[in-house]
Amino acid sequence: MSGFFPIPPTIAARRIASVPQALYATTESEWVLPSAGKPPTIFLEGITSDKQGNLFMVDIPYGRILRYDIAKGDFSVVSQWDGEPNGLALRDDGHLVVADYKEGILSVDPSSGKVSPLLTRRNLERFKGPNDIIVASNGDIYFTDQGQTGMTDPTGLVYRLSPSGKLDVLLSNGPSPNGLVLSPDEKFLYVAMTRDNSVWRCPLQKDGSTSKVMKFFTAFGSSGPDGLTVDAAGNLFICHASLECIFVVDKTGRPLARIVAPEDRDPSHPAHFNNCIFGSTESDRNILYFVDSAVGDVYAVDWEQEGGTILRASA
Repeated sequence: MSGFFPIPPTIAARRIASVPQALYATTESEWVLPSAGKPPTIFLEGITSDKQGNLFMVDIPYGRILRYDIAKGDFSVVSQWDGEPNGLALRDDGHLVVADYKEGILSVDPSSGKVSPLLTRRNLERFKGPNDIIVASNGDIYFTDQGQTGMTDPTGLVYRLSPSGKLDVLLSNGPSPNGLVLSPDEKFLYVAMTRDNSVWRCPLQKDGSTSKVMKFFTAFGSSGPDGLTVDAAGNLFICHASLECIFVVDKTGRPLARIVAPEDRDPSHPAHFNNCIFGSTESDRNILYFVDSAVGDVYAVDWEQEGGTILRASA
């Protein structure tokens, strides 16, 4: 992984919370975890933060958004619907936008839990299966449409939805586009291509298009990169599910660190690290949060830089 560079340090995270069993969903689900061949009891994804000190995350199989109040140490259910939410982000109006595999792009009011459709079709056609979503400083929404694409069907898409409703296709040849994040200056879009086991770097041109897209990071394993985030220096954090870690590389691609689970984690269950985000308050802007999906745990790591993602001002 590191090539000619020194092996980067390994950083063990700390567990800060676990979803209590009392909040596990009791409904049935047809969403199956491939490694288990059956629906998991919980599967967290899409972690994001707000300026009130909350972490939001989805529970994919059961169509839920959970809220974790960091200061109080309390979990609560924000909303539940007949969907399969994956990615999660915050807009200027304080609403959550959701990439839902079944329902398309949704908007959720975290104060009431009301779910509203934002974009459920492209023209009259349903999406393949939206996976992850981010919001730029100008309100543009970027999202991946992954579906079941991969190396034998490299037709996954990356979209940009403007506040005016204009929908642009930035990529249409993705082998399973998954997580995505903008560089701090918003000149580049990084997209995780899970079945290509890589991260693509997409320069964003003045006319809004992208060209000379390149493979920025390459890994290995039975599954590939998932969720992404950046810090203020432009370092990229890459969640890798099958390798059970988060890789950190600088903006040139050189390895900086490998983040792993706490030492006291039960090793009998494979770890699933699929999304990470920096805190949004003055006290936790340099804390990286991420989820261990299949066991309902939330981890944290102190980092030398503050987060560099676009953090919604009114959220």
